[in-house]
Amino acid sequence: MKLILQALLGLLIFPLSAQTAKDSSKLSDFQKRMELKALVVGRYAASFDENIDFEGNHFSKDLENDQEIVNNSFQMEYVRFATSFYINDRISTSILLNLANFNNESVSRKVLENAFVQYKANPYFTIRLGQFRPYFGLEDLHPFQLNNSYRWSNQYFLFGQNAWQSFQIGAAVYGELSKKNIPLKYYFTVYNGNNRNQSQDNDNNKNYSLRFEVLPLDILQIGINGAITNKHHQNANAYGADLKITYPISKTWEIDAHMEYKRGTNFTAYNEALATGILTNNLKLNDFYMEGIYNLLRAKKYLNLPYLKALEFSIRQEYLDTNSQVNGDILRSHIPMISLVLAGDYDAKLSLVGVFYDYQTNIENTSQYDSTRALIQFQVAF
Repeated sequence: MKLILQALLGLLIFPLSAQTAKDSSKLSDFQKRMELKALVVGRYAASFDENIDFEGNHFSKDLENDQEIVNNSFQMEYVRFATSFYINDRISTSILLNLANFNNESVSRKVLENAFVQYKANPYFTIRLGQFRPYFGLEDLHPFQLNNSYRWSNQYFLFGQNAWQSFQIGAAVYGELSKKNIPLKYYFTVYNGNNRNQSQDNDNNKNYSLRFEVLPLDILQIGINGAITNKHHQNANAYGADLKITYPISKTWEIDAHMEYKRGTNFTAYNEALATGILTNNLKLNDFYMEGIYNLLRAKKYLNLPYLKALEFSIRQEYLDTNSQVNGDILRSHIPMISLVLAGDYDAKLSLVGVFYDYQTNIENTSQYDSTRALIQFQVAF
């Protein structure tokens, strides 16, 4: 670790020491600027099952007399405002808020998503400090409107609950070597591992995450991820691999495919077992793991009409073992989606979505229950 830190420090100091007087004069001419972006995502959701609400929660017949099951509803998923401030050609800062979360009773850990400062020394070395998504998988690397499905994968949410993904507080360095004719990108992140918007860390341990991306062909990207930490005086880890293919068939047709596998320690399951006193058989932290794989296929037909730019078809299929210590805690999901791209490159999109959940074991009065839902979703990005 000491050698790694020394190498990173050397990369940072070198471009500073190499800066000439001519470069300094350029900084004085740099015009500060600000960018403002917005994203609005809403939907109408309906369940096709009598005892399943519009969010996929099951209610047994015994509970029907006590409360009405809401089978359909309008929802606001995102009302995001993103700002970026460019101080000079190397220093910038960004803030991302999701105002839709004000609808929740507790918003203290939900509204602020990104809040970081960034220093870009050169294409090979950029440092980021603050709150952001650590670089661990495909879904941490692109904004929501490029997700090609109606929301993030179940794998992403589960790994986020266990602080391997989603918004965290820490520091990262990353860069790419394409200008050296090396098709490689790297991302190294150190973060608290307590999830976002925490006033302070609750232990001395940190999460360390490393990702490499190799681009052997223009149409192909291969990524590998690894992360480690220490909790409860035990080592924990997560790792995965992903594949991304983008292939333009013609001037009007494009297809792409995402595939991602991950496995990681499940802190939530371990803590629940610890709290309920059912931690037996000398089970250790790493005996509680989650594992999943998904693939997302998309075909896009460019129409380039005044108010209809493209027609898009996608399907995401996912297998997720949410808790290795619970027999039958496996989810298989199928998410087909048809979208009309109405403006720009996903600046406005209207989608019809099917959500099919198939659990190995159904548990009454929980969200772990087979369900079939349909959604009409709109998004506008500016």
